[in-house]
Amino acid sequence: MSETVIETAGLSKTYGTKEVLHPTSLSVRKGEILAVIGPSGAGKSTLLRLLDGLEKPSSGEIRIFGEPFTRKTRRKIRARLGILFQKTVLFDRSVEDNIALGLSYRRIPRAERKLRAKETLEKLGMAEYAGRSARTLSGGEGQRVSFARILVTRPEILFLDEPTANLDPLASKDVESMILAENAENGTTIVINTHDQMQAQRLADRVSVILDGSVVQTGTPDEIWYHPVNASVARFVGFQNIFDASAADGTVSFGGLCVAAPASLHGDVSVMIRAEDIVLTKTQTNISGIIRSLSRRGAFVEISVETGVEFFIRIPFKEYDSSLSVGDTVFLTWNNDALVIGGNQ
Repeated sequence: MSETVIETAGLSKTYGTKEVLHPTSLSVRKGEILAVIGPSGAGKSTLLRLLDGLEKPSSGEIRIFGEPFTRKTRRKIRARLGILFQKTVLFDRSVEDNIALGLSYRRIPRAERKLRAKETLEKLGMAEYAGRSARTLSGGEGQRVSFARILVTRPEILFLDEPTANLDPLASKDVESMILAENAENGTTIVINTHDQMQAQRLADRVSVILDGSVVQTGTPDEIWYHPVNASVARFVGFQNIFDASAADGTVSFGGLCVAAPASLHGDVSVMIRAEDIVLTKTQTNISGIIRSLSRRGAFVEISVETGVEFFIRIPFKEYDSSLSVGDTVFLTWNNDALVIGGNQ
């Protein structure tokens, strides 16, 4: 089992009368990339600032490297951490001097600062930037320099707060490559906040979903995007078909339909299935319905089918049967593992 390098228990943060982060328990494993995703205002940045020691918790405990993160240990622990924000901050100096600044605050001798800044630029393929004024850089170049300024300090844990939010796709790809390289080459533990769900899938070993100030699910990308624990997570990660249902005696019922379910489930649940996982056919199955709408959306055709409940289906245009039209009776089917049954929050 991997070593835990960050652990929280009952961690919360209140501003005035508003609790923006509810009591949260979270662990981060050594050497992993953990992505924290959630809508704007969910508490992602607050959580990261608490973990980095930039904010003081209202309650709860943080342990980093096995030690309580307190006023007494803060300086020692923060010397092993690094944080990069979404807004690029550069000083009116050369790129090399900007990178070396991260070392001057740690009282590293000038000669060593210059050497390490040069080595970092070479390692990142940015040696030609060394003598340029940082103020002449593009947004993507500037964020890479800001990242390099953190990496030159050799952090053991790196916090990234929406590091590509203001960048174009090409610049974002460059920063993502730096993130993956730092993790692979140095085993750096990375916690990244992102609103970009695709980015989380590309980068993360595990993902935590935070909604309304609470971490509601942590798991592998496949667990999060294909096995959400409840309707709220499913809705956030893009499930289009979410139905209130009732489970009993090994079945779950919703909208006049009845499907198999684990025998242990009882009471109110949610049934969830992605639009792209539903197969629409003219061959008879036990679920029949009537097409209520058809529309082309880029490379896909989106279809609404009324079966007693309304199913939303997405089919690649190249696989679409053009003979279908509104009012047709069709049949639906799906693989057993495509149907997810979870909480109804």
